[in-house]
Amino acid sequence: MVPFLPLTISILAILSLILHSFYVYSRFGVKDVPNERSLHNVITKKSGGMFFIPLFLLSVLFLLFYPQMGETFPLPEDWVQKKNIYLLLVGVFIFSIIGFIDDLYHLSPKLRLFLELTTVAVFLIWISPVVSYFGAVFLPISVQVVVLTIFLVFAVNLVNFMDGMDWYLVTTLFLSYFSLVLTAPDFYSIGNTGYSLYGILFLSMFGFIFYNFPRAKLFMGDSGSLALGFFVMALPLFVGKWGTEKSEIWDITYYFYLFPYFWLDGVFTLTKRFFQKKHLFTAHREHLFQRITETKLGKVGSLCIFSLLNLLIVCIHFILKTKGISNLFLFFILFLFATISYGFLWLFVPRKNLA
Repeated sequence: MVPFLPLTISILAILSLILHSFYVYSRFGVKDVPNERSLHNVITKKSGGMFFIPLFLLSVLFLLFYPQMGETFPLPEDWVQKKNIYLLLVGVFIFSIIGFIDDLYHLSPKLRLFLELTTVAVFLIWISPVVSYFGAVFLPISVQVVVLTIFLVFAVNLVNFMDGMDWYLVTTLFLSYFSLVLTAPDFYSIGNTGYSLYGILFLSMFGFIFYNFPRAKLFMGDSGSLALGFFVMALPLFVGKWGTEKSEIWDITYYFYLFPYFWLDGVFTLTKRFFQKKHLFTAHREHLFQRITETKLGKVGSLCIFSLLNLLIVCIHFILKTKGISNLFLFFILFLFATISYGFLWLFVPRKNLA
């Protein structure tokens, strides 16, 4: 039995709160000055990721070297699995560094994209993931590396967009964990690797979560959002490698359950901007969750709407999963439901030219 609030959890959560409190109330730090595209109207600290990402990395390494301390979050003892965790942590670290440099000096989009593509490609070559496509198609490893590299980098940058609204990324990640439990229960159930890494991550973010609550006093910045995006997208690639013999191979469609409405919002908005011949890398306020904040509902209303919609997908997924519906048919049902509900929401939100 896992003890209630074990010492490991308490220390990690308190340490996270102390570190983030020190940063928020100190005179130094990276400041986000609001402009016409910002969702906040006062100068706010950002780059909170430079605290919770190192705390997460050091905590995982500590539990790998001292497994007897990790009763609550046991990590694998097998060397191959440990090596994969090290590779995952290296990727998270590199993305955090790229993001932090971008927070400070605003890297050119081409340089940042090159660094991201290179990091993901090298990571995928090292781990040689086995991923199916729509439940049946298996690509040659060379082709798969190219496809997954482009897909993961695109997804990481979509996650980066979420940091603009208080608690939006936090609640989305929290709900995505339960979606992952439904798609790969052997990997994300209590006591397994996926659960352990997510648990350590959320505890490392405790201080950030506290100060990111609306009205936020801290944003994670690119140093946090890029690293989190890589972690969330890369971790499921180990499902078939770290699970039991009955574990399913990770399918590309499972990624939809991570943050369904943000997938739709991100892809639709970028596609619309492309056909309008607008710069895709320029900051804007055309995402649906951003537009809702301009209404009387505000940030809290937008947060509640998208959190409830994502929660609804999780609940429907759970109900249909228990009915024994095939994974592919289940994906099409939920994708269709999410698309129709997103379309209705888009139509009823007042339009403004906020680009």
